Amino acid sequence: MIFKNAVHQKQFSENGFCVFDNFLDEQELRRVDSLYEKLNLKELHEIYSNIKDRDESVNTEIDTTLVSIFKPRLDLYFKDYRTGGGAFLVKGTGESSVSSLHQDWNVVDESKYVSMGVWCPLVDVDETNGCLQVVKGSNNWFNTLRSINMPSICVDFEKVASKLVSIPAKRGTAVVFAHNVFHGSMPNHTGEIRPAASVSVMNKEAGIIHYYKNNEKINILNAETFFNDTVNLLLKGENPGLKLIGEMDFEDKFNVTHDEFYKIYKRKSGLFAKLFG
Repeated sequence: MIFKNAVHQKQFSENGFCVFDNFLDEQELRRVDSLYEKLNLKELHEIYSNIKDRDESVNTEIDTTLVSIFKPRLDLYFKDYRTGGGAFLVKGTGESSVSSLHQDWNVVDESKYVSMGVWCPLVDVDETNGCLQVVKGSNNWFNTLRSINMPSICVDFEKVASKLVSIPAKRGTAVVFAHNVFHGSMPNHTGEIRPAASVSVMNKEAGIIHYYKNNEKINILNAETFFNDTVNLLLKGENPGLKLIGEMDFEDKFNVTHDEFYKIYKRKSGLFAKLFG
């Protein structure tokens, strides 16, 4: 149990997310605003994060500052936890700003530990500007491995309507979602960029890792510097020099196909599920 409150733990475990209203106050939000403004994003039409293209010094400043702002609040809700990377997750405007429903990369061994994003919008969000949407309970459907070269499948919003939950939120609210829950957001149609800040949380004893498929083997890499100097190199196809800490054989069960996903979705959405949960 990583949540202090049993109700929060139950909500998160069963649904893949929970919500904390008024997570950051206005003074804390102004500090986050000031940090975000340094990115100087004037025009944007896609999904953007600073980890994609900023250098190590910028990413480190963002990471450490966001963690320092979030931590006193995280202490109120979590126990025996540690933080991972802090970053800005920014939605541009127009149709290209869609974030299809997907699972995030693994950052811990999910057979032993849990990891999540604590996502805090800097503006009020709803379906018009791309609030988070989650396929409720999908964090419990599969035991997948996801990484730079084992990407998550993407799921169509309209095909999972009965399990799709939209999460409107006020500025400063925290939406806490499991990294393995299928989540995304529809396009931002407002004409105004939608910024959000996020910090990862996981069990205290968990190491941060990255799975890399190497032919028929999966390399388990130490990714403790994941957000600061690793992700942008991986996205460029460059070797980030991460230490190999383990290896296992690749198996088809580590991936999920669209057919497998929709088969489980239909079963979870059927009459039995409606009657008995």
